[in-house]
Amino acid sequence: MSSRGAAPKIRVKFWLEDSRGRPFFGAGTARLLTAIEKSKSIALACREIEMSYRYALHRIKIAEERSGKKLVDRYRGGRTKGGAHLTDEGRLLLRRYSDAKQALEELATTI
Repeated sequence: MSSRGAAPKIRVKFWLEDSRGRPFFGAGTARLLTAIEKSKSIALACREIEMSYRYALHRIKIAEERSGKKLVDRYRGGRTKGGAHLTDEGRLLLRRYSDAKQALEELATTI
C-alpha cells in the first residue's frame, strides 16, 4: 500500500489457450458470443458491440478450431431466414469463462 494515498486498483486479464499455448477465448470473444446469444444474429451482434462482421467470423473460427468445439450455429438466408445462436457447448464455455473471470476479479480485490 502506498504511503501517499489509496492503494492502486489491481486489474485481472484472463483468457483461455489451447494445448499449444495459442489464445482462443478472452473478453472480446466472450462479448461477441454474449451479443450473438442476445440478438440471435452475428451481424446484429457486430453492430451492437461495434466489431466488424469479418473479424467476428475470424474470432469464432479460431475459437472453434482451437477449442475443438462447435460454439455457434449459423443459418444462412438473409434478413428473414438467417441467424445464429450458441450451441450448448458455446453457452457452457461462455458461462465457465465468465464464472472464472468473476472469481479472479473478486480475488484481485482482496490483494
